[in-house]
Parts: sequence; C-alpha cells; structure tokens
Amino acid sequence: MILAQDIVSLTDFARQTRKHTADLKKHGRPRVLTHNGRASAIVLSVETYEQLLHDAEEHRLDLRLQKALNDYARGQRGTAATKAFQTIHARAVKRRAGK
Repeated sequence: MILAQDIVSLTDFARQTRKHTADLKKHGRPRVLTHNGRASAIVLSVETYEQLLHDAEEHRLDLRLQKALNDYARGQRGTAATKAFQTIHARAVKRRAGK
C-alpha cells in the first residue's frame, strides 16, 4: 500500500537523501518519486528489494512444482533418467566443442 507520506518529489528526495533513505530502511515501504507531479520512479531499501526478489523466486518455484505435480497426476512421468543424462551429456559435449 502506498501512503501519502511515501510520495516524494524527486527534488525533495535529492535534497534530503539521507533522511529518506533512513526512512526507507526503518519502515521498509517504497518511496514513489514524482517529477512534474507524475510518478516517475520507485525507490526501495536493499532489504525490501532482496525480500521482493526472494518472494518472486519462491513464487516461480511454487508454480514449477505445481505444474510438475499436475503433470504427474495426469500420468506424465517426465523423462527417463537415461534419456535425461544423454541429453545433458550431448549439451556438454556441444558446449566444449564450441569453446
């Protein structure tokens, strides 16, 4: 949720960078920077950004796992290990040959 105190002009952010970055770290909420009254950028603390990346990766992995479980439930058992290893080996040989 973006609150009114999270919207700051680019000029104000530039003039009071230390204050705004301290607030970012303390509250963990993003800052919306405006230019000529229109939103132009979002600034996050490092911790908030890392949490966002972590959550996105977790979601991506959850979707892959759910797809695999659904495939398995429909009888699609994936690739046999011998075929998978042959494919991996062929890719490795091709990569080595390209170097």
